[in-house]
Formats: sequence, C-alpha cells, structure tokens
Amino acid sequence: MHILEIPSFFPPYGGLFCLEQSKALVKQGHTVRIIANLNVSARLSPSLWLHSHTHSYDVNMDGIQVTRREMRAIPFCMKHNVDRWCSIVGEMADEYIKKYGKPDILHAHCCAWAGYAAMLVSRKHNIPYVVTEHLAPELHLKQFGKDGINSWQVPLLQEAFKKASRVTFVSEELAHDLEPLFGSNFNWQVVSNTIDTNVFVYKKRKPLEGRTFTICCLAIFIPLKGYDVLYKAFAEFIQKYNTEAQLLVAGAGTNSKEMRKLVDKYGIGKHVKLYGELDRNGVLDILYKSDCLALATRNEAQGLVLLEAMSTGIQVVTTDRTPKNVHIEGGCLIAPYNRADIMAKRFAEAMQNTSFDGKAISDCVKSLVSPNVIGKQLTDIFKSVISSYKTQYSEQSLKNTVMLRTSLKDV
Repeated sequence: MHILEIPSFFPPYGGLFCLEQSKALVKQGHTVRIIANLNVSARLSPSLWLHSHTHSYDVNMDGIQVTRREMRAIPFCMKHNVDRWCSIVGEMADEYIKKYGKPDILHAHCCAWAGYAAMLVSRKHNIPYVVTEHLAPELHLKQFGKDGINSWQVPLLQEAFKKASRVTFVSEELAHDLEPLFGSNFNWQVVSNTIDTNVFVYKKRKPLEGRTFTICCLAIFIPLKGYDVLYKAFAEFIQKYNTEAQLLVAGAGTNSKEMRKLVDKYGIGKHVKLYGELDRNGVLDILYKSDCLALATRNEAQGLVLLEAMSTGIQVVTTDRTPKNVHIEGGCLIAPYNRADIMAKRFAEAMQNTSFDGKAISDCVKSLVSPNVIGKQLTDIFKSVISSYKTQYSEQSLKNTVMLRTSLKDV
C-alpha cells in the first residue's frame, strides 16, 4: 500500500504522533511518506519565521522520508493563512504525485487543516482520504476565536469530516466532545495513537524502602494541564502523610519564572525539581527515576504520556478528564479533576501499593498500543477504505459511460 501522510502540524511544533503512526505502517510493509507544511508564527518563532524554507526540501526522520516546507504566517490574517496553507499543501501533493505517482490513500492528521487540504487533494486526484482527529474541542474553539461555533471555519471542517472515507478519533470521548462542533454524520471509529514500546520499555524499580518516593509530571506549562492542582495536591500529600517525597517536573515552560512562583506559592520548593523541555532521552531518564507519574489535566484528548509511563512499569495518577482507553486497570489511579485533596490520597495509595505489578501493566500497554497493534488496525481500515472507494469509483464511471452513450444516441 502506498500511503501519503499529511499532518496539520509537525516537529518541532508537535505532531510527533504522525511520525509514530507512519513508522508503525512501514513496519506493516507499506510505502509511507509525509508532506509537512509548517505554519511558522512570527510571534512565537521570529527567527525561524525570518529564515523559513519557503521551498520544499526532503529530510529523513527515523527512516521516514518527509518533504517539508515552511509557510510564513501573517499575524491576524487567519482566513488568508488557512487558504494559503491549504493551497501550498495542494502544490506539494501535485509535486509528490509527479515524482512518486498517486498514493493509494491520503491520511490527514487533524481536520484543521490537513483534513480540509486532503479533501481538496482527494477531489482533484481521485484518491480516498482518512482523517485522524487528535485535538480537543478547547483547541478548536481557541482557533475559532470570538465567533466560536459560528466561525467561518466550522462549515469547512464539517464538510471535510463528512466527505472523508473514514474518520478516526484517538478516543471515544473525543468523538463525543467534538460532536456539538462537527456533528457525527460520518463514518467514524476509535483508533488509539501508538507509543514506541521498544523505547518506553519496562524497567524494574528498586524497592521503596530506604529511599525517597518520587513522582514526576511531564507536561507543557499551560492552565489545561492543571499544575496548580498538582502542586496543591503534592503539598497536602507530603504534609498529611509526613513524607519526604520529591516531584520531578519537565515540559515546555516548566523552568520559567511563572512556574517557580507557582511552586513557591505552595511552599514545596525543596521537594520539586524543574527541568524545562527535554528530549526523549531526558524524558526516559526522569521516568526511570520515578515511582509514579501525575497528570492533573482538565481535559485530554488521549494522554499518551500516561501510556508511556505505564509502559516503563510505573503507576499513574490522573483525573477523570482523561479517556477510558488510557485507564489501565491496576496501573491508573483516578481523581476527579480540580480535586487536589483526592489526588493527594491517590499519591498515598500509589506509595503504599506494595502489590503493584509493573511488568504486567507494561505488557498490557504493549498489547493495546504497540506499533504492531496500531499498525495492523490502520492497515485494516485503509484496505477497507481503498476497496470501497474503488467500487464506488467504478460504479460512478460506469454510470457516466451509460449516460454519455444515452446522450449520444439521442443526438
């Protein structure tokens, strides 16, 4: 199968899930390439904006060929930027097809705006497309701005969802959360993101006796991730249970002055280490130093970090605003969101859980979201979509031929 992946955003601006799914599909024996048009913000990345590569260039990322291009977004010109972004993706697809031939299927990550661009490419080249949606409704609404659900963007995205041969959501909760925005009148199913279980491998932790219980949090510093609740819960935990636990925190913005102020607010400075943004090796180092991962999120489309942590063999404590497909029995402790007091209790339960079987939890995660498992699920979906599309296309071609012959007879 020849698969062309189209992400809405891509490293270094997130979107690693596109690369991971591409690698999983390659392992199934498919030809997979990525075209990535990076929307570069002058406000967020002024240096990159000035030095953008406005022409396509190829890079190899973990064995996957990626054709990249960087578009200089114009501040406060959302509609113009969207039109231009989709137009550039169309140009990149044209160039790709000239070079490699038509792919069997297009796979867009996030409807805004890769899904919409894929619809336009599909219409021009007669290629079926699948949309995988990763983004929570809060992120869509932020993009819609003050107009909210009445934004000009909504009907365009609704059309892209509806015209897709298949839509996959990374969790059932995400599908239901997005229904008020985009409806559900399209063919959809749930397929989890994958994690690299060959990287996030099980490692047995040392017995807790004689050492400090260590919690980690690996998340960007934004209100949605609930750091205020986490720190309040951790402060209550160390005070109420008289423990010298430590908290390791990493992620974009976590070594900022604002974060340090928040830590000081709860009087936990001597227990907390702030690392800032880390690469994968740094993340793994923290996970292997930890007994438990905490995520006090207020909403999560999936929460891959929870699966990654459990894959290494530790418990996780999170909120009821995470989807059920990451709630691995025996490995995931749940607290109501914004309830620091209950989260503190969950920390104590994790610390006192002497029967926790990290290897069993790691094996369970592998059986659910390993590259092999998710690669096979996507393969089955794509094969089904291609078969149905060919049948529909043949039937339409036959119908057009009959109509043409009938009109010629009339002449």
